Amino acid sequence: MVICTPLFSVPAMAAPDARALLKESETRHRTKTQQYSGDLTVVNKEGKVRKKGWNSYRQGYAGDSKNLIRFTDPPEVKGVGFLSLPRPGSDNPDQWLYLPSMKRERRIAPQDRDASFVGTDFNYEDMEEFDHEKYKVSLQGEETIDGQPCWVITAIPLEKGSKSIYQKLVLYLRKDILYLVREDLVRKGEKEPAKRLVLSDIKNVEGHYVAARMEMTDLKKGSHTTVTLKQISFNRPQPASRFTLQNLTREGGD
Repeated sequence: MVICTPLFSVPAMAAPDARALLKESETRHRTKTQQYSGDLTVVNKEGKVRKKGWNSYRQGYAGDSKNLIRFTDPPEVKGVGFLSLPRPGSDNPDQWLYLPSMKRERRIAPQDRDASFVGTDFNYEDMEEFDHEKYKVSLQGEETIDGQPCWVITAIPLEKGSKSIYQKLVLYLRKDILYLVREDLVRKGEKEPAKRLVLSDIKNVEGHYVAARMEMTDLKKGSHTTVTLKQISFNRPQPASRFTLQNLTREGGD
């Protein structure tokens, strides 16, 4: 999910280049795997609250990552699974959603990339990890976010093998550790951000920085979804069978 985009310190330079920052960060801080349990809270514009829990597993990083999410509660979503696998020859991954009530998986079609992910403010494209190689990036300036000086980088989809629903992303990277703390998402044909992802409660876990709290706000609808990460770990071996359709459709699978 837009969920894993940590960017860290690079050598000081007078006029940083956006691509150089992103490349160096990925080279230095790529992790083989990541897993965590998450508490998810959805608040709609009327203030109605819905809570969910899930377990998340990742193998690989950015453009080559495999991801599995399994909902654990409440009962109406328990067992719902989401699988994302890189697709050869395309910048867009293959994605499937498994619904226990249907006893089968459903492949996410390209036209459904803007659909809500299991009733949250994330859509299916938001569930992809950010890969700077899919974008034309440029440094736009500096801004202070929550008292922290940040670099501001604009990322525009290259539109080669991908079909993004966004016209551009605006990334805010903390200068001291070059960690992503905010991402504004601008839809095609629009000038102002439609959604905003804020990453906070940054921790150092097993030598890796990670935001233990992520909040996606739909700036038009007035709703927001918060994910709190727990039991975070990196570089733990993952079973080869975990990231398969067979496992996705297995009751109680993880």
